[in-house]
Amino acid sequence: MLALGLVLLLQANTFLYNDPDADKLIRQAMATTYNLRLAEARASAKALQERYPDHPAGYTLMAETSWWEAQMDPGNAAIEKTYESSQKLAVQKGETALKLPKYARIEVSAYLGSAWGSYARFQVTQRGAYFSALRAGLKAHGYAEEVYKMDPNYWDIYVGIGAFNYFSGSLPAVIKPFAWLFGARGDRDLGIQQLKTAIARARYSQTEARIVYYTAMLEDKNWAEGFRMLEQLRRDYPDNSVIYTWITDWYRQQKKNLAGADYFEKVYNEEVKRAPLQAKYALLEKVQLLDAEWHRDEAILTLDRLKGIPATDLWMPKKIQTWERSLRK
Repeated sequence: MLALGLVLLLQANTFLYNDPDADKLIRQAMATTYNLRLAEARASAKALQERYPDHPAGYTLMAETSWWEAQMDPGNAAIEKTYESSQKLAVQKGETALKLPKYARIEVSAYLGSAWGSYARFQVTQRGAYFSALRAGLKAHGYAEEVYKMDPNYWDIYVGIGAFNYFSGSLPAVIKPFAWLFGARGDRDLGIQQLKTAIARARYSQTEARIVYYTAMLEDKNWAEGFRMLEQLRRDYPDNSVIYTWITDWYRQQKKNLAGADYFEKVYNEEVKRAPLQAKYALLEKVQLLDAEWHRDEAILTLDRLKGIPATDLWMPKKIQTWERSLRK
């Protein structure tokens, strides 16, 4: 009986990061996801699921691959459906795992917070559904608060609590009264500090913290700090063209479209030998920025230039076709 109790105690304190193979799979899945090598990321997430089929980690990482794919192909209902089913499975695995004496409750709760936080982000970025995002965010915050109470030095959770504090403390006046009815009362300044803590100290969530921090800087119109973060993300994940779209948004919000077009011409020159596909994506952003300034002829010439680069992927032909229709109508 004593031996059984000891076994259960050891199991209850099992963290995936103490398994070197699991830790490696988590890091591989995250790094390849951030570089949009989604097939590799899914292979790592699947391997983690097979190694720990009753833990939410592999399922949460799998859902993330679909969120990033949705950023590359907005409005694709099939991708959105895949994301939603993956996120739902991650939550189910997490809720079941909480009832098992097998894994550390703090870690499982952290992954549940991550899964719900991901869904909140999905509702905003894919559907503009702010109230359902708020509800999902509150679920994420509930798990994050539980983790924080168990261990305030569990640095990965600072992404979740930092995001909640910042965004619920910075909501537009038209939404804030409804948010308060849900109990969403945050401290934006504390949120910024928590995100900075996650950037500096988190085990796995440093990149996610930087992405959320960038979003906060954009909301604050702290343009210089936001751009610094974008440039750091671009350096760390040079094959992630979603970051290019964020940079375009940074320029467009400031109505600096032509400066943005010049920026992406420089990116093209930097990338054309290293990664022709990334050079092609840089020109695609230049097309958008030129078109925003009604420089239609130059935009068409730029589109023709990028079509001459043979590198391609699953998404590029659709994007070219969309701009062909828009510019030549």
